[in-house]
Amino acid sequence: MAFKGGVVIGTVSFNATGSGTTAIGATSNSGTIAIGNTSSAAVSIDCGTAGITVGTTANAHSSTFGSTNTTSATTVQSGSGTLSIASTNGNLGISSGTGIVSISTDATNNTVFVGTGAGVKTVTVGSTNSTSGTTIQSGTGTLSIQSTNGNVGMNSGTGTLGISTDASATTLSIGTGAAAKTVTLGSTNTTSATTINSGTGALAIGTSIAKTITIGNTTGATAVNVNIGTGDFTMA
Repeated sequence: MAFKGGVVIGTVSFNATGSGTTAIGATSNSGTIAIGNTSSAAVSIDCGTAGITVGTTANAHSSTFGSTNTTSATTVQSGSGTLSIASTNGNLGISSGTGIVSISTDATNNTVFVGTGAGVKTVTVGSTNSTSGTTIQSGTGTLSIQSTNGNVGMNSGTGTLGISTDASATTLSIGTGAAAKTVTLGSTNTTSATTINSGTGALAIGTSIAKTITIGNTTGATAVNVNIGTGDFTMA
């Protein structure tokens, strides 16, 4: 049976018995195929266990899902099976305008990976535009920032750079690894100042082997002050 033009009123069913194929618009014509209408009626496309395939032919084409009109909503979901969004050498963008973009913000335990593939990756987190803020946080688990033989830099421009400036009691270690380390504190540039403080605990400057410890310098009229309280000052 064939239909050519015209309007069919009422319920219309297209079925193929057995393993037959039901085809809508399978010819090579360039006409538009419309399913559904612009009224409030719902359009349902369902399938059995074989799945649904949309826009997977070898032809180059664009596929659009969902509407940008007012409060239109689009949901792409998966059960316990995999939900994959992939692009072969093309850009993949997720944007929300002024809305919030959320990744793994539910209450379940899971693992989130960003840029951990075996290929060379360049990963950027955060924006440098005006008052943009970026937070990297961890609960009681470890927060690690590491580089394999590459430089690790932390700069703040004219802003203050704070490390362990909260009110919690912690242990702060700098350059204490088992390998040979060269540690520099402070800058010699113009009016740069360096302060090493200690509370009621001891302040120790020394080495575990016989080495020279130099305080001060031999150039100019630079003064070296050593002040003590009511305790003893011993030079040996």
